[in-house]
Amino acid sequence: MQKKLIFLMITFLLLTVTAGVMAQEVNRGGIVNVTASKQGILVKNFNPFSPNALHSTFGGFYETLVFANSYKGEIEPWLAESYQWSEDLKTLRFNLRENVKWNDGEEFNADDVIFTLKLAEEDQALDLAGIWGQGLEEVNKLDDYTVEFVFDGVNTTVIPQVGSIYIVPEHIWKDVEDPSKWSGNENPVGTGPFMFEEGTFAEQSYRLKSNPDYWQLGEDGEPLPYVDGVQYVSATGNSQAAMKIISGEVDWGTYFISNIEQTFVQRDPEHNHYWLPEGNIVYLNLNNGKEPFSNRNVRRALAMAIDQEEITTIMNSGAVPAHHSGVKMGYMDWLTDETLANNWEFDPAAAEAVLNEEGYSKNDDGIMARDGEELSFELYVPTGWTDWITAVETVSTQLNEIGIDAQVRQVSWPSPFNDNIINGDYKLSIDYTNSGFSPYYQFNNILPSRHYAPIGEAATGHSQVRYRNEEVDQAIAEYSKTADQAEQIELLNVIVSEFLDDTPMVPLFFNPVWFEYSTRNFVGWPSEEDPYTAPSTAGMAKMPVFLNLQPVE
Repeated sequence: MQKKLIFLMITFLLLTVTAGVMAQEVNRGGIVNVTASKQGILVKNFNPFSPNALHSTFGGFYETLVFANSYKGEIEPWLAESYQWSEDLKTLRFNLRENVKWNDGEEFNADDVIFTLKLAEEDQALDLAGIWGQGLEEVNKLDDYTVEFVFDGVNTTVIPQVGSIYIVPEHIWKDVEDPSKWSGNENPVGTGPFMFEEGTFAEQSYRLKSNPDYWQLGEDGEPLPYVDGVQYVSATGNSQAAMKIISGEVDWGTYFISNIEQTFVQRDPEHNHYWLPEGNIVYLNLNNGKEPFSNRNVRRALAMAIDQEEITTIMNSGAVPAHHSGVKMGYMDWLTDETLANNWEFDPAAAEAVLNEEGYSKNDDGIMARDGEELSFELYVPTGWTDWITAVETVSTQLNEIGIDAQVRQVSWPSPFNDNIINGDYKLSIDYTNSGFSPYYQFNNILPSRHYAPIGEAATGHSQVRYRNEEVDQAIAEYSKTADQAEQIELLNVIVSEFLDDTPMVPLFFNPVWFEYSTRNFVGWPSEEDPYTAPSTAGMAKMPVFLNLQPVE
């Protein structure tokens, strides 16, 4: 009897300990106040196929099969618990979760995925992810919780685009005559962690409430999120939005704040914080198709004369200085020491020496010249883009120190600014491109020879420097032909090594993702110390944040 009692006590203790491990104590409750990404008067639009849909639509109500975490460069499971490429890398299979319900109680399954993809196939306007334009031939249901995407060729880099396909319920949308224009979606039926709270929509605010049956569970074993809901707050403009953030009216801010340390942080140093991770890259576009920038050493000398830190300090806009490789900090550990050996340092004296070796010397006007040809040209920037204008004025001053005369010229956007770049009618211009899911996507937008066109002919896209390099072309092509991340990282190092060595353009800075947050009411925010996602309120990136926040006790 005594042994039996001891056994029961041990069993009870083990169960208690196990339960404590499985169900951690957490805090729940509270409404998170967020500045709305769309300013001014809000229009109630939760249609995921509409370009005017409110950002809460994406992820809040409708979810994706996977989450493409652009800060970490990882594809994370979401409505699909896993995925696999076929051996020939032409078929992508998704294994769906079986414990997911739409918020009206209906089961989520493969039929909803197939229905959503078929809508996009039949109407290009509904293919917001652009997946059917990437060689997708068919989507098939293998069983209630398995679907496959069949492509006409090998391109493993389409995975992030799957992370932009928001699945809608067939039983709701099958009767909608024109999905892109449907305005009757006022109380969305989704799989997401939030539901619209009826009666809360006003001209400058609206509220979401938590979905009590959401499929993701918290550390306490109960459905996420830990918060009761989200209140979106609009403003009449950037200045008013900034004041709402500074005054503590919102917990999560998404707008530019001038002198942020003094105006926001110092107002409440214990609770007010910000993190400005890198967004899209802005660079100095050197026309590799024209002299003097067809000369690699001239390009290299110019790059060595530019101080990114000084540029962003003078701009005082939150812009993040770019590494010479153009690679974001979150991916720097992908680069090998061998690759970084091609890096250069900010060194104006060394830059002058390089130009001297190329036969250039300063004339009586202090401008570098060779055979009577001066290094003097116009530096284009869009009219009225004050932060970019400040940047190029600083670049002009820096280049002047080594004898390069770069005269800032403002021209209208998009024409003729873009026209000049597309047709090659420029030598030096500020420019940008979408940085995408990982460094590969950024370089693929700029470097491949397929973008090239002779001067006077239209090159593809405006993020184009008329650069050609066979090794880069081959590495970019091979990158999309493998699903092995180790191989992709190796190929990325080839691309970056050639980029650093050739210097076809000069990375200046990354536009910031504006993110201010307060720990007065909630904790669990991403930060530079814990960068688990890029804190954007667009797309799915915001969802890890909302699912991680807990109220302060």
